[in-house]
Amino acid sequence: MRSTTLSFTFLSLLHLSVGQHKIPEVVVYVDQYNNPVRTATETVVYVPITAETSEVVAPKTSTVHLTPVSSQVGEPTSQVSPQPVTPTPQDNPPISSVQSDPTISTLPKPPTSSPSTPNSGTSLYGVTYSPYKGSGGCKTADEVDADFAAVAPDYGVIRLYGVDCDQVATSYAAAKRHGNKLFLGIFDINSIEQSVFTIAAGVQHDWSIVDTVSVGNELVNSGGATVSQALGALSQARAALRSAGYDGPVVVVDTFVTMMANPELCDQSDYCAINIHPFFDPNTGPRQAGWFVTSTVKRVRSKLSDPDQRIVVTETGWPWQGESNGAAIPGMNQQSVAISSIESAFTNNPSDVILFTAFNDMWKKPAAGTFMAEQFWGMGGRYSSSDE
Repeated sequence: MRSTTLSFTFLSLLHLSVGQHKIPEVVVYVDQYNNPVRTATETVVYVPITAETSEVVAPKTSTVHLTPVSSQVGEPTSQVSPQPVTPTPQDNPPISSVQSDPTISTLPKPPTSSPSTPNSGTSLYGVTYSPYKGSGGCKTADEVDADFAAVAPDYGVIRLYGVDCDQVATSYAAAKRHGNKLFLGIFDINSIEQSVFTIAAGVQHDWSIVDTVSVGNELVNSGGATVSQALGALSQARAALRSAGYDGPVVVVDTFVTMMANPELCDQSDYCAINIHPFFDPNTGPRQAGWFVTSTVKRVRSKLSDPDQRIVVTETGWPWQGESNGAAIPGMNQQSVAISSIESAFTNNPSDVILFTAFNDMWKKPAAGTFMAEQFWGMGGRYSSSDE
């Protein structure tokens, strides 16, 4: 959230030499996309350089910094994963269970705020995307293209989760047109060979556009697979993809709690792919979101057999609507602060974080287990044009 000021009127400043003057100003609050959110009237005091000079003093623009509704800072103690993207929007997947990490309380205290720094990296942050309409069914190729056109300038890699809805082919065409790369996913580990065939056909064997292929999403965390089953699926998928001509990274994606308990999921992946959602820690407010993510990455790294292995945060974000979870409060202002905090933490390596998510997922159903926020994680509260 940023602010800008507009004077009510031009006032002669020649009389500033005789004392201080208060001038009312309109403060316009805007989000990270420079969209006006609200206005307020503030008073700015202008002070002359000296009492003896008649020099005109140019007024400075005042900036009002918003404080989140809750600024409580505490130790992150638990993690919940957002419900995974499903093969079809008609299905209502189970809510991920809360997992507590007894060792994470040893993390250092976070700073009271995270600086908001413009992206100065050499690449862009990634973002997740789902091809489902809020009313049910699959988005058309034109609707997918419109979605990509809306987010392409701001993000590099677009992460998908499965192969249904012809999403690989429609996203490939849109990514080629708008200059993005794709992080593809095999959602159903019981259909690996068919999924690889669909992926290869969907990208027309143009593997240059594929950044990564994931095998499952939070399957161990949700109880959908054992560790050995996830690793077996990883090995099978990698072999099938290599046979199809793809030689890029193949990874298992799961929550940070699962990865810390089972680091072999990272060790055997081509890099460590973890989902970290600070909103699901009740002690973490929006300003501490970036600290939570980077501190958690360090803890995961300490468990890896290769401490230099690349770690990519494959989901992280903050909802703009829903119920509060302790210090984690949803809202437009809060989302803006949290995303700025996360982006600032990854300024030097933006390609190592994928934000959740490009648009509100209106095809999902709200649930108490995820604080009635499941539909409302779209960046800046954005809706897909197919849902407007």
